[in-house]
Amino acid sequence: VLNVPAMGDSITEGTIASLEKAVGDGVAVDEVVATIDTDKVSVEVRSDTAGVVQALLVAVDDEVAVGAELLHLDTDGVAAAAPSPAPSPAPGS
Repeated sequence: VLNVPAMGDSITEGTIASLEKAVGDGVAVDEVVATIDTDKVSVEVRSDTAGVVQALLVAVDDEVAVGAELLHLDTDGVAAAAPSPAPSPAPGS
């Protein structure tokens, strides 16, 4: 689970400005997965772990509080995040 990070001393909520990942996308450590805008700052939310997005729990323009869940990551599916080679066509196709 990736949560909304602290965004400053007096900031308790923000608005999802963009989501950089979709369900099934691979995420690397320190990769930006979302941007949250507040009246004071724009915060890039970075993943603290590698994995594959299993569920998005927010949408663009949603209001989110610090600590709220943004997305679920499958950290066991890290290998699945790498693109797999295209299958070879069967002989005679």
